[in-house]
Amino acid sequence: MPVIGVDSALVDLGRNPDGTVEVPSLDDPDAKPGWFRGSPTPGTLGPAIILGHVDSRRFGPGVFFHLKDLRAGDAIDVTRADGSVAHFTVDDVREVPKSDFPTLQVYGNLDHAGLRLITCGGEFDPDAASYESNIIVFASLTG
Repeated sequence: MPVIGVDSALVDLGRNPDGTVEVPSLDDPDAKPGWFRGSPTPGTLGPAIILGHVDSRRFGPGVFFHLKDLRAGDAIDVTRADGSVAHFTVDDVREVPKSDFPTLQVYGNLDHAGLRLITCGGEFDPDAASYESNIIVFASLTG
């Protein structure tokens, strides 16, 4: 994502024992974003899911610190395991309360190849040690 200065490899993410989607480690000062392997491969039919941290108390700004600054029309390129590149264009960027996470819009079936980038955002709740919202980027394959 050249417009926000992100150029990173991806790690594989699965599910936690409770069934929730795993997130990248917060114990790594160079925490990379991760592709949720339970979602389609980027560039294939459906919503590919990539998650990354906005920041950490220990290491400061994360790889997705500026995700909220993406705008409709911005380019996102994902290099796939086979070396090919899937080119996406941002359709929308939303901040949504975690209590109202749009699960079907993020993980639901699509009639095209899509991409969802997710990080934390909004206000930080020090009592819960968590952000109250998520920043979600919705993008579509353009090449």
